[in-house]
Amino acid sequence: MPLLEVRDLRVAYRPHHPVVDGVNFVVRQGETLGLLGESGSGKSTIGHAVVGLVRPSAGQVLFRGEDITHAPARRRRELGRHVQIVFQDPHGSLNPSRTIGSTLAEPLRAVRKLPRRAAEARVAEVLARVGMPRAAASRYPGAFSGGQLQRIAIARALVLEPELVVCDEPTSALDLSVQAQILNLLLDLQQQLGLSYLFISHDIDVVRFVCHRTVVLRGGRIVEQGPAPLGGTP
Repeated sequence: MPLLEVRDLRVAYRPHHPVVDGVNFVVRQGETLGLLGESGSGKSTIGHAVVGLVRPSAGQVLFRGEDITHAPARRRRELGRHVQIVFQDPHGSLNPSRTIGSTLAEPLRAVRKLPRRAAEARVAEVLARVGMPRAAASRYPGAFSGGQLQRIAIARALVLEPELVVCDEPTSALDLSVQAQILNLLLDLQQQLGLSYLFISHDIDVVRFVCHRTVVLRGGRIVEQGPAPLGGTP
């Protein structure tokens, strides 16, 4: 059974104008599937549908065989233990008025019901895993660079120990040298933790570097799929 299966997915924000139209793919345990395409191809919409941020018009999203397409809010919170997302802009994805420790501890307290000290210990552990010091927990997002913030965003995605992480253009807002560091971090984490990634990008070189298989999208539809080093372009 695939970890994630998307069946005939369709998303339309306006009637008769689908941004995603009949998309099918699977993500297996421990692999990275790349969604490759230009801006407007529907790739981010697919990722958001997988994590429940977008409501599909038709089709199914299955996680370990369970249909989660229209899962209610309570079930979605529970699914946060298993499915997480890292967004493109780390500045916009972290609350500037809350400390890093508070942000990372929130799902541990809300979902896993951990006491304060246990949550703090888990936050320190996951910060160390992404290359950030324990002291980062007491600071605010404004104290960090873009690359550091993306490490923290990855830590937030990992804090509940998920099986699948949707990576929505996680390096496109970063400098080239920092991009390489974050990509290598994602690969190391996958090897250490057995993670699966749904990796969304417009950059074919990035997809070739991190992905096992690739789905190429154009106009909301799949135009090519296969092993990661595909010959075409987005």
